[in-house]
Amino acid sequence: MAERNEAFFSLYENMFFVLKEELGEDRALDLFRNIVERGLKKSYDAAEPPFTKGYPQDFARVVGERDRKLGLDVRFPLVEDRKIVYQFHSDPFPRLKMHVSPENIDATYMRFKVSYLLGDGWGYRTTRHMWKGDGYTEHVITMR
Repeated sequence: MAERNEAFFSLYENMFFVLKEELGEDRALDLFRNIVERGLKKSYDAAEPPFTKGYPQDFARVVGERDRKLGLDVRFPLVEDRKIVYQFHSDPFPRLKMHVSPENIDATYMRFKVSYLLGDGWGYRTTRHMWKGDGYTEHVITMR
């Protein structure tokens, strides 16, 4: 795994702080989501080999490769046809803790990851979160 890309994550954190100060939290989250989605789409579309939408193994491969390149410790202890367990053992946005709810910041990237790579028939729920004292953040992604 690469070393955590501090410059990358700090830029996003600082951008959120400025947007929140200038426009309020709701608008900041909307803009943050749009910016994150553009970056994720470009990254996922460049994946080699390309991903197949709706294929859980490709979700784990493509998301895992990108996250690890940015220095995040992510794991997929379960990848099945209808269920994926996606764990963060490092925090992508530690400076945002106490400034925004974990559910709101996670939604800025999780909804897109799930719908773009898996499709509208999939959803996720967060079962553990570092910001709430858990040892890691866990998203359980399931086919509806």
